[in-house]
Amino acid sequence: METEDVVRAWCWAGNNTPRERLAHHAGALAADGPMGARQALDDEREDRTILALYRVDRPHATIPDLQQAPPLAIAGYHQLLHDLTRAGLGSLPSGRIAGGSPGEASQAPHDRRPAPSHHLSA
Repeated sequence: METEDVVRAWCWAGNNTPRERLAHHAGALAADGPMGARQALDDEREDRTILALYRVDRPHATIPDLQQAPPLAIAGYHQLLHDLTRAGLGSLPSGRIAGGSPGEASQAPHDRRPAPSHHLSA
């Protein structure tokens, strides 16, 4: 799937963000991993997908930074994912975080840290 398909889906959903800005977010998702027909994401993968979008505005952000952000600060990124879901699109589970630190994008089950006290989903 091309990033332009993602931008079209966001525009179809009524997102009034300029197309150029949406293209940056679509590019971040493409760099994170493959896009295609929507599949359910586990909490960790959803957080990493939100982080990919968040990094468009804050390139050096990490999962802990995202977890510290006020909910309203990340609501727009959740809305972008929601709009893709409504269009039947989304990140595929095999994605990674472009520029992430080793172990940040994917950890073996025995290396996972305990889940945070709150999940980032809206």
